[in-house]
Amino acid sequence: MSQPGYKHLTTQINLAGDEYTYDDFAFATREELVCDAVRIEDSAAAEQYGLNKPFTKVEFNIQLVASDNPEHQQRHERLRALEN
Repeated sequence: MSQPGYKHLTTQINLAGDEYTYDDFAFATREELVCDAVRIEDSAAAEQYGLNKPFTKVEFNIQLVASDNPEHQQRHERLRALEN
């Protein structure tokens, strides 16, 4: 996640109630990274998001930190899953 003038952010979220929420191999799960997932079955609500079937909604609020340092604004170079 990024925005010009702000530090680039890479984070994770963990879903409350999942059996693996606190089984993080890096021990990085913190309460502020755990959020509720709400199942939405209403077709009118789905249409508001351009969907045509039930979905799960997750709200996760993030605040970026301002930085004038161009190095902080860049994504860290490293291999990532599912990227070439």
